[in-house]
Amino acid sequence: MDAWAIPARKIDAEIRNFENACPFPEGEITRMANRRRILRHLPKKSIGAEIGVFRGHFSEMICNVVAPRKLYLIDPWTKSGETFGWGKEYTNFGALKTADARDESILRARRGGCSEVVVIEEGFPACAGQIAEKLDWVYLDASHKFEATLAELQRVAVIVKDDGVIAGDDFAINPESMHHGVFQAVHAFIRETDWCLIDCAHANQYALKRFETHGRLP
Repeated sequence: MDAWAIPARKIDAEIRNFENACPFPEGEITRMANRRRILRHLPKKSIGAEIGVFRGHFSEMICNVVAPRKLYLIDPWTKSGETFGWGKEYTNFGALKTADARDESILRARRGGCSEVVVIEEGFPACAGQIAEKLDWVYLDASHKFEATLAELQRVAVIVKDDGVIAGDDFAINPESMHHGVFQAVHAFIRETDWCLIDCAHANQYALKRFETHGRLP
């Protein structure tokens, strides 16, 4: 499929085909609605990147809420193989193809109405050089392991504007959680930089700004 070539009038039908072939877990749909709150920290009509896109459900929400004038969607997708090696029900127990997840993401971003979508099918931070400008924000939902997440945050800080926002998912406080590495990495990043935590109260989301700019949030 060439997701860019699908006429706008057929996008809904194509997305329904993906949904029917691989239903998204109901619990994650509910959690995604709760994740929406963190988007209030991202400026409207901005330029940003979502790192770790999967099937584009949150990409579409970003487009609907933030209305970015340019959105980078960054995920290795097919560079990781034909199918995902994780996820159980998230990937229809291994049946979901990475190419289908990429195409669904593009269609969802298009349906969300973003003015310009740039797809980078690579891992981050290796692909950071492909981002053509400083960003107003980055939403990070990628590795979830401590060392990898810390490296991602360190590189994101370089490509975000001085008054920009870093936000992300799976900020799991519980040490027993498989995603507790994100919590640890965010705090390690804060300790070594001039970034501070401005939100972490809902649905395991977090948002960061630099000390000297966080007081100017709208």
